[in-house]
Amino acid sequence: MTDFEANGIAIRQGWWRTRIRAGALRIRGARLALLTSHGVEIDSDVLPRVRATAPWYVPAGFVRLVLAGRSYWVRLGTQQARCAIKAVASWRHQR
Repeated sequence: MTDFEANGIAIRQGWWRTRIRAGALRIRGARLALLTSHGVEIDSDVLPRVRATAPWYVPAGFVRLVLAGRSYWVRLGTQQARCAIKAVASWRHQR
């Protein structure tokens, strides 16, 4: 399993509503969590139910996460975005 953590990221619910400007994305074990800068959980879900994509129509570094039907956009660096998608995908392929 691949663990991943990124801090200081912008998290939006849907495309327009900004939830937090300096949050965190954590993939640990079999769970993905979106956190505030103080470590308070915004949302989380187990990895088999998470979808992570980087659509062609958004700027590089944005990742769309769908957790339990709720859509979030997180702004990472280009390399971090690839790593986050790979971490979600690699867990799915192990099962």
